[in-house]
Amino acid sequence: MTLEKLTIKAEKSNPGDFADKFKVLFNPNEVEIIKTGWTMQKYGPVASKELTQLNLDLFFDTTLMRLPPENVQNYTRKIFSLTQPRIGTNPKRPPRCQLIWGTISGKDSILLPDGFLERVTKKLTHFLEDGTPVRATLNCTFKEWREPKKKAKILNPIDDPVRIVKQGETLSSIATEEYGDPALWRVIAAENKLNNPRILNPGTVLTIPPWRITNSNQEQ
Repeated sequence: MTLEKLTIKAEKSNPGDFADKFKVLFNPNEVEIIKTGWTMQKYGPVASKELTQLNLDLFFDTTLMRLPPENVQNYTRKIFSLTQPRIGTNPKRPPRCQLIWGTISGKDSILLPDGFLERVTKKLTHFLEDGTPVRATLNCTFKEWREPKKKAKILNPIDDPVRIVKQGETLSSIATEEYGDPALWRVIAAENKLNNPRILNPGTVLTIPPWRITNSNQEQ
């Protein structure tokens, strides 16, 4: 069985296209995901507005690939390019990214559904006699991103609990738009008592549970 590689999808030319797709050279040994639930204020704890942060180290070693080994920066520059402005117009911004690794219930396991490479540190750790770097580690920090209307929904979860299904929509696509995570389609299905969630007819009226309720269900 082939070892599944962590995949990074990034916007290539247009906002939201996620058409630039590549796999890492070697899978990370660990992935750190940081989420702040609450912060203490003068009158007690309040829900944090901090977005999710994902940290991981990516290892590159061209001596394990072929002889003679090539410059490892031919591979690391793909990650570095995710910090460069190239999407939109005046001003351009870096591409948004998705990180996918493995599966859950037969579907892609999405570590980060939408975010930016906020910071990357490159360490070149092995060189050929002529100075060509052939081994490197990239310490990467990705930061979650949400559209303004999604942020507003989180801050005011009762803004519009009703949604009418449009042609071509699925529970997964609706969960992605409402919550930023397609895996949360079950929350919508349970709320609306859908016996067969695969059948979703245009014009169906759905109740969309508030975000904070969804988070609570996830943690149980």
